[in-house]
Amino acid sequence: MFTGPVHASLLGIYCKLGSLVLFCTMDAMVKALGDTYGPFQLMLFRSAVALLPIAYIVWRAGGLRVVRSNRPWLQAFRILAGLGSTAGFFYVFPRMPLVDAYAISFAAPFFMVALAVPMLGEDVGWRRWTAVAVGFVGVIVMLDPLGISFHAISLVVLAATFCYSLSTVLVRVVSRHDSDATTLFWFAVVSSTVSLGAAVPDWIWPTPIDWLWLIVLGLLGGVAQILVTRAWRLAPAAVLAPFDYAGIVLAVAYGYLWFEEEPSWTVWLGLPLVIGSGLYILHRERVRARDRAVAMIA
Repeated sequence: MFTGPVHASLLGIYCKLGSLVLFCTMDAMVKALGDTYGPFQLMLFRSAVALLPIAYIVWRAGGLRVVRSNRPWLQAFRILAGLGSTAGFFYVFPRMPLVDAYAISFAAPFFMVALAVPMLGEDVGWRRWTAVAVGFVGVIVMLDPLGISFHAISLVVLAATFCYSLSTVLVRVVSRHDSDATTLFWFAVVSSTVSLGAAVPDWIWPTPIDWLWLIVLGLLGGVAQILVTRAWRLAPAAVLAPFDYAGIVLAVAYGYLWFEEEPSWTVWLGLPLVIGSGLYILHRERVRARDRAVAMIA
């Protein structure tokens, strides 16, 4: 029987995989509903309905007294980055193949490495910088800036990916001062408020069946956010991050079966470079963690 850190890491992996399935399903629903409803209206349901499971987490943690932030300006910066990420992805999913958007979003590890230097004070060696450079080459190939398949919307995916990376790094920073319940609560509240104001001018009243789909979308997003937050708490980042790449399998499946989409050839050309360099970065993280553990014992 697994105990201690091993058991915690396994549970973290299960939470991560569960969140991945829910997030990818939610993204496919955003793509399907995006032909009718604007990105801010979809964001409203994603954030407002997600408050239901988040409210349960806050209640279990001790009630509203636990949502007071010790670093409100840091939380505000994290929320702004999260809003940029959500709005960007919700805008592009209905407008480009799902697998293409997922493939470009795999640039996130490279942004995180670059952001970790000034924000977390991490020392990034030449090996990881080389992996970052190779990964960016792969991203450029997938963007195909010189070919007929290039679309400016691909740059929106890249910008949303940067915001996601910034938000993730900020979560690591803010976790030193605030609880997970605090971070989840304030993002959901602010995102609901902002998206409501932005959605009203172009509001389309949902049909009865769409009300059901929109509520399910929000619940999927809320539960997925709780699972992934718990996963990062249970297991090291180097253990969990490789599972992100499993999302490409779901993206291909949903894209082909639901939307009859086929990935562009440049995606398959650049994807091995992106995934390979991302996995190498994670390998270096494991090596560094092992070296630090040996140094502490010595």
